[in-house]
This record gives sequence, structure tokens and C-alpha cells, in this order.
Amino acid sequence: MYLREQLSDPSPSRTPSHVHSLPCVPVLDTERDSAASRFTQLGLMAIENQWLANFSSACTRRAYAADVRDFAAFSGLQTQCELLRVARSHVLAWRHHLQAQGLSPSTQRRKLAALSSLLERLVDEQLIPTNPARGVRRPRLESHEGKTPALSLEQAQALLEAPDANTLKGVRDRAILAVMLLGGLRRAEVVALRVRDFDCQRAGVSHLRVLGKGGKTRFIAAAPLMRERVQRYLAMRGAQPQSDERLFVRMKAVRRHSGAGCDVNPQGRPIEEDGGLLNDSGSTGRRTSAPLDIAPYTASFERRPKSPQNLQTNASNQSRRQGQPDTPLKSSGLTAGAVAQRIVQPYLAQIGVVGERFSAHALRVTAATLALRERADLNEVRHFLGHACITTTTAYDRRWSDENQPVSLVLPLG
Repeated sequence: MYLREQLSDPSPSRTPSHVHSLPCVPVLDTERDSAASRFTQLGLMAIENQWLANFSSACTRRAYAADVRDFAAFSGLQTQCELLRVARSHVLAWRHHLQAQGLSPSTQRRKLAALSSLLERLVDEQLIPTNPARGVRRPRLESHEGKTPALSLEQAQALLEAPDANTLKGVRDRAILAVMLLGGLRRAEVVALRVRDFDCQRAGVSHLRVLGKGGKTRFIAAAPLMRERVQRYLAMRGAQPQSDERLFVRMKAVRRHSGAGCDVNPQGRPIEEDGGLLNDSGSTGRRTSAPLDIAPYTASFERRPKSPQNLQTNASNQSRRQGQPDTPLKSSGLTAGAVAQRIVQPYLAQIGVVGERFSAHALRVTAATLALRERADLNEVRHFLGHACITTTTAYDRRWSDENQPVSLVLPLG
């Protein structure tokens, strides 16, 4: 399904004469056919896929694709022509629907932004005269205070010591938690790290090279604890220095496939660390960074339900695998979802920190709050977190929640 007709091939009579004078390079027929097929396929790429492919972040592509599907399901879009007839009234009705669902202002703003972005692309392609979402007001963010809480200093220290220091998986997890709490990295940044990104020397100081949002690279000075833990993990894993391998890789333990202590799906297949239940085809269903095909818009956006095995805590899994060595899968890196669900959440539960707001993002908020509490400059913290705007950094500041030192009681007046 395409939003515009494919262009016809140019007539040979219109080919400039100087093109015929170019030297011919021998090309195998198979190579020529493959290149021609690829060229044709790219030329016929649907406009909605072109729009999605323009976003460098796989997370953004997934979120925007889901948002457009939500709008299509709400408005009852059945054909592509109907998309070209979307009016402002449709967008306004959807906005009220999002509000009625009780979605947060930031989620509503993102969904409206996704739809507006697609419609703006249709304007650029001269498929519609104006963007009907332009001018539709988006909900205001009432304050700069985010909802994700920060851990206390005691909780952060307990979390750093939660993983087992005597197993490869535990040593890896101790390194990951140190990178997140002492480096303030996003989950996606953690899983994107390569071995060569560690211990980059800048002015004689060891740094961690981080690829952030929008392809921006920043360098974070490696705290002694972070450096020691990552070095121990790499040595225990046997990784080659300065290699292009993933810094943090998945582990696969030798597991029992029967009995009460096994981690298998109903078909008796093992559950890999971050892949969830293997489906019938044997794939893990892991999301990829490839552009998503969101046509037709009426396709359902399915979410895999969490299985009881996926909800097992790290502590219970660890006790079940006593004496069963972990094996690194060097060719396979972790996923952002695995960092949250298989590493951070179980260890938070292990130290008694529970609640839906305590997520992997809480570690990033904790890093910012502790830095600000130690009198770090707000702009330096902005660079540390990789924020483009300093107002975003202020949303990570949880010092206001310190009830032991209210601002009104520390003013040097009276």
C-alpha cells in the first residue's frame, strides 16, 4: 500500500549524451540484477516507512509506529485514502480520548507529536495541503518535577552490593549497576557499549565513551569503583582489549530441562536470559533496530504477555542454578528490556525497593540527584546525562524530596 504512484522509468531519449560517454565497468549479471532489484524496492518504499526510517532511534520508531496505529484504531481508518482526509476534528477528538484515558501529559504530547510528524511528511510530499494537527494544543507539563523517584544513598549502596560477586553473571551485573549509578547511563546506552568504549584515556583520566540520543557521543570520567568492576568483569569473561565486541553480553547457564527448578517454556525449550519465551519458530522475538512496517494502519500492535518465568526474581533464579556455570554469549549483546526486567528490577526487589515507579530509570535519576546533592554544577550534570536542554536536567533533581532538610528551615534569616 503506497501513498503515491511509482515514478515511470525515464525515457532513453532523454538521457544526457555525456552519460553514454562514461567508461563501462564490467558488472556480473547477478550483481546487476541484485542492485537493480534493491534500487527498485527502495524507490517503492511506502511513504510511512520513509517517514519512520528518517528517525535514527529504534525506540522512537517503535513508539511513533505504535502511536499512529493507536490513532488509526481510534478513528477507524480502513484505507489509505482516509488518511489523506484526516481533519483537525479527528485530531481534536483523539486528543480528548487520550486525556480521558488518563495518560500522562508527556505521553499525550508524544502521541500527538507522532501523528503531526507523519501528517507533516504528507504535506512535504504534496499529498495534503496542510497539516490538520498543526495548531492543536498539546497538554502542558504542569511542572519540571518528574515522577520517577531517586534511591537514597543507602539504597544505592545496597543495590551496588546486591549481585553475587562470585559468578560471572553476578560480576557482570555488578559492573552494569556501577555504570548506571555512577555514570548515569540510559538503558539503551548501556547495551550499546563496546569493549573499546571502556578505559578511553583523556588527559590522563580513564573515560567511558557513550553513544547517546541522536548519535551524539559524550565521555564520562570513570569513577574508581566503576573502572574496577568493569575491569574485573572483562578479565573474568576473557574479552580482548579494545575489541568491537559488546561490553555487556548475555549469559546462558547450563540449565535443567525438567523438575521444579528448570527455566523452560511449556514446549520444554530453555528460556534465554533476555529473550523471554522462545516462540514456535525458535526466535526470541527480540525487537530490532530495523525500520518498522506500520502499513496497514489497522494492524494490531500486539504486546507479548509476561510469562510467570519472566517474572521470576534474580534471587530465585540464582538459587536454582547453584553449581551451574554461566557462559557468555559473546556474539549477542543484552537488550534494554533485559537490563530493566532481568537485572535492575530483580535486584531492586532483592534489597526491598518495590513499586512501579522504581524502574531502571530510577538509577539515572539517582545519579543526577546525588551529583546535585554533592554541589555539582547543574550544567555539568546536564552534560553528564547527555541532555540537550537544561530544563530536562532539572526534572531529574529529587533534592526537593529530602524531608530532613526543608528549604524553609535552612534560610540564613531570622
